[in-house]
Amino acid sequence: MSLLVSLFLAPVSYAKKAEPINLSIDFTLPKINTEPDHRPYVAIWLETPDREGIHTLVFWHEQQEWFKDLRQWWRKIGRKASANYDGVSGATRKPNSYQVSWQGQLSDTEMLPQGEYTLNFEAVREEGSREYLKQKIRWDNNQPQHYQLQGQTELGAITITIE
Repeated sequence: MSLLVSLFLAPVSYAKKAEPINLSIDFTLPKINTEPDHRPYVAIWLETPDREGIHTLVFWHEQQEWFKDLRQWWRKIGRKASANYDGVSGATRKPNSYQVSWQGQLSDTEMLPQGEYTLNFEAVREEGSREYLKQKIRWDNNQPQHYQLQGQTELGAITITIE
């Protein structure tokens, strides 16, 4: 009975649990009139303010020998033997609109710490051109963020939302 009373009288903590953070990216791969029409290799990844690549969100490719053509991504993350992008990689995609969502999971046990980062976008096409865009973001749940980028060749409109 005394255990029950002590549990009942124990102080209750009403500390608000941190809300999860969600990153949503809507982007377009535009139709480019070239012959032959190759689908672009695409990489989207995060870097620290010191430009250290820390996580790949998207990696669409076909043949491993061409990974290095995504020059910025390859230098930051791709060529590292420890890079783990199996869960985010896939075949190249046709021109269309796509959406990517991410909740900050870096590994089975590690979440992205709150702070400032750079979100990078790179696309390259065989017998085509290359395009690289980036946006500074703040990873926290204090205020929603909304960014718009516009590619010129390999990437179209990009909308980034963090909530």
